[in-house]
Amino acid sequence: MKLIVFDFDGTLVDSRALILECHRLVFTEFRLAPPSTQDSLALIGRSLELVLAQLAGPQAPIQDMVRAYGRVLPQLRSEPAFVERPFDGIADLLRDLDRMPGVELGIATGHTSAAVVPALEALGWRHYFKTIQAADMAPSKPHPGMLIQALEATGTKAEESIFIGDTSFDMEMARAAKFGGIGVAWGYHTAARLFDAGAHRVAHSVEELRSFLRLGGANVRPYP
Repeated sequence: MKLIVFDFDGTLVDSRALILECHRLVFTEFRLAPPSTQDSLALIGRSLELVLAQLAGPQAPIQDMVRAYGRVLPQLRSEPAFVERPFDGIADLLRDLDRMPGVELGIATGHTSAAVVPALEALGWRHYFKTIQAADMAPSKPHPGMLIQALEATGTKAEESIFIGDTSFDMEMARAAKFGGIGVAWGYHTAARLFDAGAHRVAHSVEELRSFLRLGGANVRPYP
């Protein structure tokens, strides 16, 4: 195992309150009924344009809504009630993985780079990640483009790499890129849905995720 790529929302941080409030404010600004919590959370992981088009409909002013989202997001992040919060144990896990010789870390997220980089900097995590792949750099998940670019950026092979995420879109992307796929059950999709999408393993706690990674990927067999 030479490359471990993480999803961001729902995998490293709890961003539920931030995302729901962003949706509420943006939809209200455009005089649209805000989507339900269930509908909003089910689409986390995909690029914002696709999420908004599905929630608001193709006739909605999607690009204007995207720009509004980009304005609202940093404002809400400055409020303690809405800032992303690391899941318990994640900060220690990243620190320990960063110390593993020969292992590079990466991010592949549905956020744009302009949204995710400030979040990583605020958390003090930016230096952990050799490669950051975002929605403005490749097609939306589950397209494998972000992971293929992560391989190119790190000089790594897919069979030496693992992707860790919390949604079916993440596991489908891992499969398409021929990465090993580990799901985490504390995010936005159920363990059953993650397995159905191709996860090799699903961790129900950060300690269980540690146990998978401590084995050097031996329990995560890459796709042929």
